[in-house]
Amino acid sequence: MIKTLFTGNFKAFAETQRIPIKPITLIFGPNSAGKSSFIHSLALACETERTGRLDIFKTEVGGSAIDLGGFRQYIHRGEARRRMEWGAELEVSSLHGHLAELLASVKTLKVMLSVGVELDNEERPLPGSEPAVTAYELMADDQLLLRMSRRRDGKLRLDRLNHEHAVFREVLKAIVTTTTTTDTITTEDFEGIGEVINDLVPELSTYVTRLFPEGLSIRSSDTAETEQATLFPVSKGSRKEDLANAISFFLPRTLDELIKGVGQAISQELKKLHYLGPLRSFPPRHLAFSQHEDANWYAGGGYAWDVVRRDDHVREAVNAWLGSDKLQTPYELAVRSLLALDQLHGPLEQGLEQVQDEGLDIEPDYDDTPDPIGAYPVIKDIEAEANNLLAIIDESDVDRIRELVLIDQRSNTVVTHRDVGIGITQVLPVLVTAYASRNKLIAMEQPEIHLHPALQAELGDVFIEAAIGEQKNRFILETHSEHLILRILRRIREGRLRPDDLSVLFVEPLPGRASRIVELRVDEEGDFIDRWPGGFFEESYHEKFAGR
Repeated sequence: MIKTLFTGNFKAFAETQRIPIKPITLIFGPNSAGKSSFIHSLALACETERTGRLDIFKTEVGGSAIDLGGFRQYIHRGEARRRMEWGAELEVSSLHGHLAELLASVKTLKVMLSVGVELDNEERPLPGSEPAVTAYELMADDQLLLRMSRRRDGKLRLDRLNHEHAVFREVLKAIVTTTTTTDTITTEDFEGIGEVINDLVPELSTYVTRLFPEGLSIRSSDTAETEQATLFPVSKGSRKEDLANAISFFLPRTLDELIKGVGQAISQELKKLHYLGPLRSFPPRHLAFSQHEDANWYAGGGYAWDVVRRDDHVREAVNAWLGSDKLQTPYELAVRSLLALDQLHGPLEQGLEQVQDEGLDIEPDYDDTPDPIGAYPVIKDIEAEANNLLAIIDESDVDRIRELVLIDQRSNTVVTHRDVGIGITQVLPVLVTAYASRNKLIAMEQPEIHLHPALQAELGDVFIEAAIGEQKNRFILETHSEHLILRILRRIREGRLRPDDLSVLFVEPLPGRASRIVELRVDEEGDFIDRWPGGFFEESYHEKFAGR
């Protein structure tokens, strides 16, 4: 699981910023300070890992809401000689398999990437050069594990391997004790192994075709005979050389597994990203016939209407929010079936036959006439027979389309989302994303848009439930809503949310067209430990007491 993200020389950020990710992460700040920059850097990483491109304009996850404009637009100040920084810190406890075993001695693993274009001797971008990963670092518990950098041949070559780190100490012990005929390793052995590693480092390299290295190239000098060796013999007279042979063979393979595993772990986390833009789209009036899966199907929230149409559980949850306790609207979402008229002949005929056999009485056409001549058939229970006919049609295999509608409960009138206030159309994708998602990293811009202040506060409970409940989502919310944060702070005071489950970030503009991210800590009482930069959210105080 991603614990922290890093970004630097990207849009509004010059220095590399640290962004802690909690179940609920709130991003505040003045207009045009760069609140969206961090979310956009996530979209960039997600798109690069998907396509292998770094000169990215529009992204699939962001639809038309995130247009990065290419490297020379998203790099800070448009200065192409800069190197964009991007990184992620993982909790080792969330890893699995052999990767978790390799890193068992540490708590966190940090990956840092540099992205840039090739420069000439005067540090000017070479014409036509494409952005690429130029450097890669792995750190465990904030100590360097390894570092690689790009060479003219396009490869990342290993520059440094910190073999004295606890992680590699354990790896080297395991190699010696499990792949050689000795079961001990001494301080003197480590010194000799250090010399071997220093000679081995310059020979190891990798390519990067997406965002992360694909592993290390194994040295071509490894022979088939060595490949088949079960144990490397270690003799007393040539112990140093024998251990060197084992390390030279097995260490590159272990590094290859480490680098591949880390890249795959972060890639899986990026695949969990779901983005909802600041302006939610209006689907067509008849949702059953809407064209979907376009560029804005997810980022614009159009998919949410289809989820509500298909998923009864989510529709019930949204209806509870639309009802009197929350949004206090008279509307209820419902689904009705549109049937093919030319296919109804069979079910109708079947239903009418049942009425003829079981549901008719013979009634005279005038009083006190026992003669059946002139009598006429009468349906015994019209309502029951109508319901029976509907059941027969419902159980038939006629073609049908499920259409989502809104019921105005004041008049029992069917309306569509096009006939109600914009607040409902803007908040519904927010609610559906929260209710229908599970184990996702959800980034939203302005979830509170077009909502009454009291309802902005109610959204806080929606996010809390979807984050710390069974769904285990994590939310990154770019917002201006004081009411949203006040509700979340209240829940901390009530014990429904822990301070460790909340990350409050403020994007502060700095002189010279740059911004920084300030983390604002919260205590157990739901109060801020740190002061808001620039008096943010003091407007309500000034409005209340101005002129007194």
